[in-house]
Amino acid sequence: MEKVVIIGGGPAGRVLIHSLHGSNKEYDITLVKDEEINANRCAVPYGIIDKKPVEKFCIPNSLITDFGAKLIIDKATEIDTTNRVIYTDKNHLLHYDHLLLATGSRPFIPELEGIDLGNILTVRSKSDMETIRGLAKVSKRCVVIGGGYIGVEVAVVLKKIGLDVTIVEMLPHILLATMDDDFAKEIEDSIIKNGIDVVTGTKVVRLEGDKVVKRVVLSDGRFIETDFVIVAVGVLPNTDLAAKSGIATSKFGIITDDYLMTNAPDVYAAGDCAEKKSFITGKPIRGEFGTNAVFMGKYVAKNILGKRSKFLGVINANASTAFEYSFGSAGLIYKAALSEGIDAVMGESEVMDMYPMMDGVATIKTKLVFDRKTGKIIGGAVLRKGHCTAANVDFISFAIQMGATIEDILNYQYCTHPELAAKPSDNIYIFAAKDAFKKI
Repeated sequence: MEKVVIIGGGPAGRVLIHSLHGSNKEYDITLVKDEEINANRCAVPYGIIDKKPVEKFCIPNSLITDFGAKLIIDKATEIDTTNRVIYTDKNHLLHYDHLLLATGSRPFIPELEGIDLGNILTVRSKSDMETIRGLAKVSKRCVVIGGGYIGVEVAVVLKKIGLDVTIVEMLPHILLATMDDDFAKEIEDSIIKNGIDVVTGTKVVRLEGDKVVKRVVLSDGRFIETDFVIVAVGVLPNTDLAAKSGIATSKFGIITDDYLMTNAPDVYAAGDCAEKKSFITGKPIRGEFGTNAVFMGKYVAKNILGKRSKFLGVINANASTAFEYSFGSAGLIYKAALSEGIDAVMGESEVMDMYPMMDGVATIKTKLVFDRKTGKIIGGAVLRKGHCTAANVDFISFAIQMGATIEDILNYQYCTHPELAAKPSDNIYIFAAKDAFKKI
C-alpha cells in the first residue's frame, strides 16, 4: 500500500485526505502537525466574542482521523528526499511514497523597538484567540497595526464589544490590497463613522511600555495610548523545512510545477506555504486564502491518484465585512491590471439590490475589468450593504475561470424578485459590462 504523508494541519491536507479516502484506491495516510488543535484561521477574529466556546472556532481532529488517516502531533525537522524519509522532533521516522508540504504561513512581525513587550498579539492560533478574548474583557483601548482584512475584522469586532479601537495603516487607505481606492475610501469612511479611529499614511516606529505595551509611537510624531496591540500586517510562507531539505523556494513560497510538485520527486506543496501563480498572468502572486489551499489540495489528490491535472493558478476570490458593508474582489482589480501592463478597461454599475419601491432598498456598486484586446473578464469588485457579496464575487471568479467575454456577460440570463434582486431590466454585471463596452 502506498504511503502518503502530509506535513501541516490546514485545509490543503484535509482535502487531500478526504479526496483519497473517497477514491477507489487505498492509501496509508499520515498527517503530522505541530498544533494540538488548529484554529479556523479566517474565523479567529469572530472568536474574540465569548458567546461561544473557543472550540467552535477550531478544526476538530476528527476531520483527519475519521477519514482513515493517522494523526501525529509533532514537528517535522528534516526531509531526506533521496530516501523518502521524514525526521521529526520526537524521533518519529516516517517513510513516504507521496508527500504533501502544507506547512502554512506565520504572521509577519515587523522589527520594531518594543515588539517583544507583553500584550502584543497576532491573529492566528487558538492561543491568540483565547488571549485576545481575555484582554478584551479587561481593557479599554486597542491599536491594530495593519488595515487589511484581518486587521479590519478584528477592529470591528473589538469596537462592537465596547473598546476604543485605532487602526494604523501605512498606505493611503485601508484594504488597498483587494480594493481600488474609491471602494476602500467608502469602507474607511463607514468604519470611522462607526467609531473606529483610522490613521493612514503613517508607520508605527516604536512600541513603549513597562513589561506590557502602553503606547504606540508613529512616524509623524504622534502617539496612541493603548492596553494591547494587534499586529496584522500580513503573513510569511513557512518554507524553512523545505529549504533545509533542498527543495526550491522563493519569497512567494515553495516552488512547484503546474502539477503542484516540487523539484523533489513525489513531493507536492499546497496552501499558504506554496508559491502560487496568477490564473490571469501566470506570474507568482500572493494568495493566502483558505480557499486556495482547498483548490490546490484537490489537484494534489488528482495527481497522486494518477489523473494528471494541471493547476492553472489562483483567482484569489475574496470577501469580507465591516459593520453594514460587505465587499470583495476576484482576479485583478483595475489598478492591479494596469500595474501588470495589461491594456484593461473597467466597467462600473450602481444598481439597487431590490425593486425600488421595497423597504430597505440599497445600492450595489460593481466593477468589472476586461482585457481590451481579448474582451475577456480578468477581474472585478463589489461593494454593497448586507451580507450577499460573496455570491457576487463567486460569479466574477467563475466568469474569469470560464474565459467569459463582455459579449457573454451582456447575454447572461438571470433571475429577479422584488425582495431578492434588482428589477428585471437591471443587472449589476450587465450594466457594468455595458459601461466597459462603451469604453472599448
